[in-house]
Amino acid sequence: MAATEPVFDLSTERTLAGLGSARDRFRVEVHREIDSTSDALRRRAESGDIDGLVIAAETQIAGHGRHGRAWVDRPGGSLLFSLGWRAPLALPALAGLSLAAGVAVCEVLEGQGVAAMQLKWPNDLLHRHCKLGGILVETAVPQAGATPVILGIGINIELDAMLRDAVAAPVTDLLSAGWRGDRSDLLAAILLELRSALDSFAAEGFQPFRAAWLRRHALQQRNVTIWRAGHEIAAGRAIGVDRDGALLLQTPAGIRRLLSGELTLRPG
Repeated sequence: MAATEPVFDLSTERTLAGLGSARDRFRVEVHREIDSTSDALRRRAESGDIDGLVIAAETQIAGHGRHGRAWVDRPGGSLLFSLGWRAPLALPALAGLSLAAGVAVCEVLEGQGVAAMQLKWPNDLLHRHCKLGGILVETAVPQAGATPVILGIGINIELDAMLRDAVAAPVTDLLSAGWRGDRSDLLAAILLELRSALDSFAAEGFQPFRAAWLRRHALQQRNVTIWRAGHEIAAGRAIGVDRDGALLLQTPAGIRRLLSGELTLRPG
């Protein structure tokens, strides 16, 4: 796809309009450029309540994913935002949150005509086995009875050839998947779905999302390797996830349960 001039059309006003009667549950900021939407939200958490605060940006100059990996984007070519949530949960109870958020985002995109959405444990959004986006869940300093959560989401809207070449893995974007919507409307729709999902997660954890996640699991019943800090820690057949969002791996020694790691497909 040929490179095009950046279009900076992400709008606070249109996003709030798309939220309808739920607009009072959110505070939305849109920035032309920022270091990282999640880092900005973390700084805000140091001095105030971030529940419902949304920081979105047309481009990030220091965006990052899991394990500090750099997130690259073309200005105006992505949907990049972070949502703050004051989770009424202790830190261990947040296991599976990135998976639940992935289900919520997939349901919005499917509702807007993007078929064949998939999820890769623990936090990747895929379309036809190519990476479309990612979800990063981070926490700030726990407060009395609650944990401040920073839910960062990045979705490729339109990638140019330079960005595709800069990423080692197969990637795709929403335009290639046939989506022709408005980014502000998409942001509003995702925020509404996330708000509902977070309410459900607070009450029941990951379990209500488990079946929907498994239906979209890109590597279900495939032979995979789990890596941590660049070292292989397990290998076997991915047979699902449990009620806490842990990956279940069938190995020669039995079923292993893993709560963190990087998942890759084994050759052959």
